[in-house]
Amino acid sequence: MSSSNDSESAPLLPQPSKTGLKLNYKTAIPVIVGTCVGYIFSAVITVLLTHEHSLLDRFLTALFTAFGAIPRANMLASSALFYAFVTYALTSASSVVGVALGSAGYDHAEPRHAKLFLTGLPYRMTASHQNLLEVFPIFALVAGLTASQPITSPLYHQSVTLLALHVFCKAIIFVPAYLKDLGLLRSAVHFVGIGALLGSLYQMTVTSPQ
Repeated sequence: MSSSNDSESAPLLPQPSKTGLKLNYKTAIPVIVGTCVGYIFSAVITVLLTHEHSLLDRFLTALFTAFGAIPRANMLASSALFYAFVTYALTSASSVVGVALGSAGYDHAEPRHAKLFLTGLPYRMTASHQNLLEVFPIFALVAGLTASQPITSPLYHQSVTLLALHVFCKAIIFVPAYLKDLGLLRSAVHFVGIGALLGSLYQMTVTSPQ
């Protein structure tokens, strides 16, 4: 007769039916370097494309001010509100539904345990929520630093636009792409979204205070 300790120490996950990318020590370093270069490239591109009155700036301003219903001065708050809602309400509910769709079902006493057994769409529903939870603190950091800038400065204006670009990428494109298993699109918008945050931090680092 097996004890409860034996069952608790048993492997939680079965052997995966398929394997993904495999690296060794020689190939891992180029992948790390290439990933970092990709983020830097994304930061440069996003900064170049989001200057005041650019096409992207106008599009994001129209979107996150509800086409003029919200003052541009409140765009930082509106984008943060939307992002927080998607992260902590919409995808949170989606994550719970994903667990309930899994083979183990949803157990309110141990709501996270069943996530270990998810595959397919139910897994992606929980993983997209987890990804936003991981990234939101960086967004909050940049948003806080942006709020400390003079609201009339070009730096503030562009930083708000870069934050809105991040929200657009992660909340509007990334999550649906994750759910639909569109891997290339999901990765591309993730790079752009993180690049926007890095670009904003860089701009605040090198720009003289006004």
